[in-house]
Amino acid sequence: MATIKETMTQLMGDDEAGENCPTATQDITINLRNRAKAINSADYGPENPDLPNTAFWKKKADEWEVDIEDAKMSRCGNCAAFNQEESMLDCIEKGIGGGGDAEEVIEKADLGYCEIFDFKCAASRTCDAWVAESDEDEGDEYEGGENSAMEGEEESKPMLVIKIGAKK
Repeated sequence: MATIKETMTQLMGDDEAGENCPTATQDITINLRNRAKAINSADYGPENPDLPNTAFWKKKADEWEVDIEDAKMSRCGNCAAFNQEESMLDCIEKGIGGGGDAEEVIEKADLGYCEIFDFKCAASRTCDAWVAESDEDEGDEYEGGENSAMEGEEESKPMLVIKIGAKK
């Protein structure tokens, strides 16, 4: 839990305390609260990605209307909202405590930052809010409706595709 001094330092903008870092990278309580929201609202998981997790992946496959192997390819590590920029990894390292142990944790867990739920996220997991980057060079099948472009503008493809929620 952050001390009053640490909290004030963050609020006052001391660069050494992570001035430009998301609060969840510096405060484990906020990070855990945000991760719990991802678990409860978007089925973030699986808990241990090293296990087969057959039921978890079958549920994802059913929700996304794909086979299990395709569902397993939609991981946080290839989600458009997963941030592993050097500056973000520096923030995560500062929040863990800096030094060799923090770097080892980041590397072993392949950590990044979820820009949707605002928490430190492991690349090998996924959630219902997984976002694929649109690749215009591959000719997506997206066809916008009559209101998809502003008046006088050309129709354009979405920059992101978001898979949220369960199949009805």
